[in-house]
Amino acid sequence: MSIKRSDLESKIPKETDSFEKDFFLTPVKESQHLQYIELLKNVLPYIISDEGKIVLAQVMIALKVEGIIGRDLSVKQRKMVNIISEAILTQPNKKQAALRFAKRLLK
Repeated sequence: MSIKRSDLESKIPKETDSFEKDFFLTPVKESQHLQYIELLKNVLPYIISDEGKIVLAQVMIALKVEGIIGRDLSVKQRKMVNIISEAILTQPNKKQAALRFAKRLLK
């Protein structure tokens, strides 16, 4: 089953701006999306000076809100989180999108 980007965009809450629709880590369900935003807003002020930690937080919060990871991470889950974070950090366009998103949340 293939999910179209337009289908995903239609599920993002109306109050989000177009930048959030283009960000790749935000959960699709409205309740999860709002929870992701609130959690990230609470965490970012503590890690804003470290790009790696910003991306890591975004990945971990997205996976947690989606129910993919739990409170305690297994070795496989830690490996998965690190692989995803490194993939984002090594792709300049994805890294910049993640950092811009974080910066906007801090405003």
